[in-house]
Amino acid sequence: MKKLLVAILFCSLFVFTVNVSADDGGWTTTIDSWAGIQLGHNDADPWKGLGTLTVTNTMAESWGDFHFQIFEFATTNVIFTESPFIMMKDGLVEYSGYTYSFNGTQQLNFEFYGNPVGPGESVTFQFYTDNTANHHTWFGVMAYPTPVPEPMTLGLLGLGALALRRKK
Repeated sequence: MKKLLVAILFCSLFVFTVNVSADDGGWTTTIDSWAGIQLGHNDADPWKGLGTLTVTNTMAESWGDFHFQIFEFATTNVIFTESPFIMMKDGLVEYSGYTYSFNGTQQLNFEFYGNPVGPGESVTFQFYTDNTANHHTWFGVMAYPTPVPEPMTLGLLGLGALALRRKK
């Protein structure tokens, strides 16, 4: 009887996992230009799910932030949501000192200037999409990094901010 209960529990967990991950997407790639990459996603019921991108920096400069933008050929009703996953990690360790923000609901921005992703380093981003408005079977996600500003640029920005503050 105990073996039967364990088998039923195992089977129900497997079925539940398959249903939850039916529309999840995962990509592993490299980025070698500031233009970034385009990721295609075939979606299915329940029309929302987890996206995971593991990317390696093959550029000469470090990345200070990373952006995701949803694009479609039809109406734009696929959105990023906060629930349940927005994460940046290195292997199994979640990065510390990063923040994320939404620009509307179709762009997700990660900022991690305190812990940049250097040349040759890999990082994993997890995000959650909601496609329940129109049930698009296909949509794309553009992903691209931004460089860590040079020290001279940061110094000039700081001087400009001081000048504005002094002017007030």
